[in-house]
Amino acid sequence: MRSLDPLVRHWARGLVVLLPLLAPVKAIAEMTFSTDLAWPGLTHDDVERMHAAAARLYEGHSIGTIERWRNPDTKTAGEVRLVRSFEAHKMQCRTIDYTIRFEVVRDLPRHYVLNWCKLPDGDWKIVELVPPR
Repeated sequence: MRSLDPLVRHWARGLVVLLPLLAPVKAIAEMTFSTDLAWPGLTHDDVERMHAAAARLYEGHSIGTIERWRNPDTKTAGEVRLVRSFEAHKMQCRTIDYTIRFEVVRDLPRHYVLNWCKLPDGDWKIVELVPPR
C-alpha cells in the first residue's frame, strides 16, 4: 500500500483544483469559464472519452441518466450521471457527477461534480458558479 501514497497525494492535489466546482449553487452572481482542468492520473485519451460521455448528457436526457466510458489501453473507466438541469445567466447549464475508476486502485474511485453551461456560440464549458457576496 505504501507505493500508492504518491498517487493518492497526486489525486488529492487535483481535488483541490476542482473543489470550487463541486457543489451546485442556488444564487448565482458570476460565472468563471474553464477550458481545461487538471485530471490527476488520467491520460489525454481518458479525459477525451470521459468528456465525450458527459457531452451525450447535455441535451435531451432525464435527470439521473448515466453514460459509461472506458479506455481499453489504460483500463481506466467511469461513468457520468446527469444530476441537474438549470439556467444561469440565460444559458442552459447541467450538473454532471463523475465517477472514475483506475485499474491500479479499483476500490478507491475518484468522484467529482462539475457544472457545464452552453455558451452563446454553442460550446459547452465547465463553469464555476460563484454565490453573491
